[in-house]
Amino acid sequence: MDHFLKEFEDKFRAGFLPYLEQTLQEMQHEKVYACAFGTDSDWITLFMAANTEESLARHIGRMKEEGLCDSEQDEIYYRWGCSEYQYGEDTHFNYISRLLYATEDVQNYKDGMINIIAKVVSETPNEVFARYGQSKADITFFMSMTDDDEAEELENQSVVLMTEGGVATEFLKRYDGLE
Repeated sequence: MDHFLKEFEDKFRAGFLPYLEQTLQEMQHEKVYACAFGTDSDWITLFMAANTEESLARHIGRMKEEGLCDSEQDEIYYRWGCSEYQYGEDTHFNYISRLLYATEDVQNYKDGMINIIAKVVSETPNEVFARYGQSKADITFFMSMTDDDEAEELENQSVVLMTEGGVATEFLKRYDGLE
C-alpha cells in the first residue's frame, strides 16, 4: 500500500472509534439515521457529522419558523446535507487534515481514502452502536463534499460501500420525484 494511504488509514483508525463513541454518547436517547464524513473539493479537510430523527425534526421546525423550509426539497436537503447535521461538532479530524494539506495532489488518493473509510466503518462491530441504543444496520453512512457540485456523485458512490443494502438503496432514491 502506498505510504500516504497507510498513514491515512492509521490516523483514521486512531480517531474514528473515539469520535464515533463520543458522538453516539451524545445521541443515545435519540434515533440515529445518518453518519457522514465531510470533506471539501480540495480534499484537505475531514470531519464526521451525524444526525438523528429527533434533531432533524427540531431543526426543520426552526427553519420553518424562520421561513427557510417550505418545500419537500428543503426537507430533503436538511435530512441529507451533512453541514446541517446537529452532532459531530468536535469530530474534525484536524490531525488528518494536516496530512491531507501537506500531500501533493491529494485528490489522486480520494478513491483510496473512501475505501479506507468504508473499510473501517464496515469493520466496526454492531456492538459499538448497540452500547448506545443504536443499530448500525439502520444508519446511512456516506461521504460528502461541502462545497462541490460533485457531492451527490461522491455520496452515491460511498453509501453503497459503507451502508447495508436496503438503507443504501433508500438513500440512492432520496431525490426521486423531485423536479
